[in-house]
Amino acid sequence: MYLGTNLKFLRKRLGKTQDALSSEVNIGRTTIANYEAGISEPNVETLIAFSKYYGISLDDLMSKNMEEIYKSGEKDVMLRAAFPNRPYGGYHSIPRIITVDNSGNDNIIYVPVKARAGYLSGYGDTEFMETLPTFRLPGLNNATYRMFEVDGPSMAPNVLHGDRIIGEWIDSLDKIRDNRVYVVVHNGGVAVKRVINRMKERGKLYLKSDTIAHRHEFPIVEIDPEDVNEIWYGRMKISSDFSEPAEVYHRLADLETDLMEIKSMLKKEE
Repeated sequence: MYLGTNLKFLRKRLGKTQDALSSEVNIGRTTIANYEAGISEPNVETLIAFSKYYGISLDDLMSKNMEEIYKSGEKDVMLRAAFPNRPYGGYHSIPRIITVDNSGNDNIIYVPVKARAGYLSGYGDTEFMETLPTFRLPGLNNATYRMFEVDGPSMAPNVLHGDRIIGEWIDSLDKIRDNRVYVVVHNGGVAVKRVINRMKERGKLYLKSDTIAHRHEFPIVEIDPEDVNEIWYGRMKISSDFSEPAEVYHRLADLETDLMEIKSMLKKEE
């Protein structure tokens, strides 16, 4: 039986100390240490609590070597259950589901526009998440990332329709920084917006768009933190747009060209 080693491995995978886990599951630190060392075993109620906390079945928790499974890639997706007693309606400190490569490193899951509707109800569903593409990019390490395809002109000209935003998981809503671009998965949809954090003052988050041309179509949206399921801080944009510069850049280019011609004429006169 692998119960003790699994409990220790899973705790470390979450980056938790025994003290931190103790406060999360309301079990004494010494008791947890004894479970992990195999000195004692939890009762049925405690086993169920661990099973729900880590999001795996009792059978897997007790009879399968989870560390070896991660290393072998046999179980590429692992469900992460919701943590109890979280502030702001139980926001998770980690995504419910991640995928890992054969070395145990987190992959990036790609959510295209056509999968958004399914993602809203399936971000905690292992079978659905397994249908989404996964990949890795150099330089994106030591965090959990997800990529979302952008739909619509609400963030133009900074983020365009069809662009892809790679977001880093935010483990606490308190860490939301004003006027930064986030992907917010909330009860009303998946939104790529700038976020204004007013949770302490008003208990609200405000999502706003960058667009000027379509401003009337995209007013500021007020949402309750309790309605936020996931939030990803925009770290990188992937775009296939090679449109010409805006008018101001055309004018600057013309001025630079004229200046070069004038300099050339002056040199010839010399």
